Amino acid sequence: MERAEQELEKRSKFLNSLIQKKKAGEQRLRNVRLRASDMPTHLQNRAFRCAREMLDSMEKLDSKCLALAIKR
Repeated sequence: MERAEQELEKRSKFLNSLIQKKKAGEQRLRNVRLRASDMPTHLQNRAFRCAREMLDSMEKLDSKCLALAIKR
């Protein structure tokens, strides 16, 4: 039983490292840095995309407006 648990732990760590690498690549492409999140990856990507679109459309940065747009 202990061997099976070790194998599961090993696979879990491997999958986690793959997810982290994928996130890092996507964040590098969008020129963002994620500090902490409890969101699934697809929602993070959607928030990054929304934030980038809002920032590109604003003449002057309005953080309150940006936060409201991301929350929608």
